[in-house]
Amino acid sequence: MNSTILSGHIGAAAASAFLSGPSLAVSVLDDVIAHRVLPHPLFNFLGQPVYLTNDIFMMLLSALLMLLIFPSMARRMRTNPVPHGWGNFFEAAMDFLRTELFVPMLGRWAPIFTPYLWTAFFFILFANLLGMLPVNQLFALLNIYAGTHIPEFWGGSTGNLSVTAILALCTFFTVHIFGIGEHIMAVRQRREETMGTHEPGHGHGHGHEKHPGHAPQPPRSWPAAIAGGFILYGKHMVPPVPPILRPVVFGLEVLSTLVKPLSLCMRLFAVMMSGPLVVAVFVSLAFSLSSHFLRATIGIPIILFSSAFEALHLLEAFLQAFIFTLLSAAYIGAAVAPEH
Repeated sequence: MNSTILSGHIGAAAASAFLSGPSLAVSVLDDVIAHRVLPHPLFNFLGQPVYLTNDIFMMLLSALLMLLIFPSMARRMRTNPVPHGWGNFFEAAMDFLRTELFVPMLGRWAPIFTPYLWTAFFFILFANLLGMLPVNQLFALLNIYAGTHIPEFWGGSTGNLSVTAILALCTFFTVHIFGIGEHIMAVRQRREETMGTHEPGHGHGHGHEKHPGHAPQPPRSWPAAIAGGFILYGKHMVPPVPPILRPVVFGLEVLSTLVKPLSLCMRLFAVMMSGPLVVAVFVSLAFSLSSHFLRATIGIPIILFSSAFEALHLLEAFLQAFIFTLLSAAYIGAAVAPEH
C-alpha cells in the first residue's frame, strides 16, 4: 500500500503559500506503515535479516511502560494500599475488568487467566494511545528546519496487521492449549475415580487394609488421558444435533475456531487503521484542488472534522482494548469448561 497515493501531502505549492521556508511533505499514514528505524539488521533469523522497525519499537515501548508502571504500583500497594494519582485509574480499570468480566466469565479459572487478560488489555491500550501522538510529524519539522536526519521511529503498532495477528495468536494458543489441558485433566480425574471404585474391598464393610508407606498410586494412564482429552474437546465443540448433522457441524465449529482469532486480528487492525485512513482521504480532498482559496475554504471544515474524528478515535483506542479482552475472556471461558 503506497501511503503517498492514499494520503494528502503538503507539497511545494502549499508550503510556499503557508510557510516561508523549505517544502514539507507529510503523510498521515506514515504512523501505521512499518519503517526501518536502523538501516542495518539487528540479527539474522533462519537466514533472513531482522530489522528494528517502528512497530517493534512501539511494542517495546508499550512493554517498557507496563514494566515501569505496574511493578511500582504493586510495591507501593504493599506499604500503602490506598491508591493515589494515576494509580486510581489503573486500579479502578483492573478491578472493573476482574470483577465485572473475568470472574463472571471464567469462574474458578479467573485467577489463572486474569494476569494474561490484564496484560493484553493494557498492552493494546498503551499501543493504541501512543500511536495517536504526532511524534513523527514533529520530528519531520525538526529535520526540515534544523537540518537533522532523524528517521521515522514512531507509529501505531496496532494499525499493522502483523502485530494484531500476533496478539490474536496469543489468545488462540491460550484458548486451545488450556482448553485441551482442562479436558485432559477431566478425563484423568474420571479415570482415577473409576479405578477407585473398583479397588479391592471398596464398598464392603471390612474395607481394605492400608499399609504405611504404601499409599495407592494413581493409575498410569496419561497417554489414554491425553487421547481422551482431545476426543472430549472435539466432542464438546459440537452442540446437541442429530447424528447425521454432526460431521457438518463439527466442520463448521473447526472453521469457527479459525475465524475467532481472525476476527480479533482484523477488528483491531481495521479500527486502528481507519483513523489515519479517513483523515488521509479528507486531507487529500483539500490538496486535490488547484486554487489556494478553495484549499483554505474547504480546509477549515476538514480540520474541524478531523479533530472531531480524532476524538472519536481516542474513544476507540479504549474500546478496542476492552473488546479484545472481553472476547478473549469469552473464548477462554468456553474452552476450559468441559461442561460447555
